[in-house]
Amino acid sequence: MPYAKNGDINIYYEVEGEGPPLVMLHGLTSSSGAMREAGYVDALKNDYRLILLDARGHGKSDKPHDPAAYISEYIVGDVIVIIDDLAIETTNLFGYSYGGLIAFQCAKYVPRRMKSLIVGGIGARTPPQEGIKAYIKNLEVGPEAFVAAYEQAGPLSPGMKARMLENDHEALIAVLKAVGSRTGVQDDLPGMTMPFLLFVGEYDNSFSASKEASELLPDVTSISLPGLDHMQALNRLDLVIPHIKEFLSRVN
Repeated sequence: MPYAKNGDINIYYEVEGEGPPLVMLHGLTSSSGAMREAGYVDALKNDYRLILLDARGHGKSDKPHDPAAYISEYIVGDVIVIIDDLAIETTNLFGYSYGGLIAFQCAKYVPRRMKSLIVGGIGARTPPQEGIKAYIKNLEVGPEAFVAAYEQAGPLSPGMKARMLENDHEALIAVLKAVGSRTGVQDDLPGMTMPFLLFVGEYDNSFSASKEASELLPDVTSISLPGLDHMQALNRLDLVIPHIKEFLSRVN
């Protein structure tokens, strides 16, 4: 199982397929397995070299409990040590939700390593503090109660439920505290000249933030998915994959 080391933190990753590189970043409380389960790997591996990583604090990567371990320098560095490990100079990057926040940070801090970015379900601003505090409060009650609260909105797939129960909640709380203290990249968007594809569900809480970002990026394709919320938009490959394939074909 391949790991790359960023300082003293081990970051787990897997590689699938052949072609231009595409780093894939999952959402909060999840892992690289979510991209497999949703079908993105099977849909894209014949045309792209997919690099699936577990963000620090998640999956098989190390899970520090100090919020200082999740500052922008480190989460961006985790992506860079992996592509360096694979001798990749520039890469396409696809991030959903929390993975999209990392993608925006990469575009700000290492623009020369980013060929293009696909960002789903998130904008470029720091998420609202009240939402972060509520999420932390839910995590503090423990894994089973946290999952039960999620299930009130609808059934979870067996894989998603297993990933959520396996989480280190202290690490996730540290992640969220770091996100809450991080400066968003909204003001930096006009200087991000690499191609972007943004997609978001019409009923996603991040809909307006995603649309706001699309108005500031110089080279952007923005897709709205009518009638879909945050999780539904990620899982509707029949709507999302055609846009991703068209975008990647054009920029590569």
